[in-house]
Amino acid sequence: AALFVYGLIPQIFAYAANFPIQKFLQAQSIVNPIAYITSAAFALHLLMTWLALFVFRWGLFGAGAVLSLSWWIIVIAQFVYVVRSDRCKMTWTGFRWSAFSSLWDFFKLSAASAVMLCLETWYFQITVLIAGLLPDPETQLNALAI
Repeated sequence: AALFVYGLIPQIFAYAANFPIQKFLQAQSIVNPIAYITSAAFALHLLMTWLALFVFRWGLFGAGAVLSLSWWIIVIAQFVYVVRSDRCKMTWTGFRWSAFSSLWDFFKLSAASAVMLCLETWYFQITVLIAGLLPDPETQLNALAI
């Protein structure tokens, strides 16, 4: 399983690039290109996964790497659409330094959100550990699943 996760590491950065582009398009009610790009990437993903697993025999790492590559294909295709499309000409004028002027405020909000998500995950894991220490832990853990 660790090999698969190593292949997924680049996907984290693709997420960080994909979601702002996707929200930019959705805010303008431009959703069809997202669906077309995702569908094409899915078809390409199926082919690349088959090649990685059965032809090249790259195993779990190959499966994770192909998944990361598929997400990067989506990011690149959506970015090209935003830059080249006539529908985005009035809203996308390129990168400017002024866009990064309030980045510190956004970072503080993101850091607080990350802490909340960590605490939420840790809370559940600690609850499971404590339930495992109680008498009849199997019943206690089953009760948590309800």
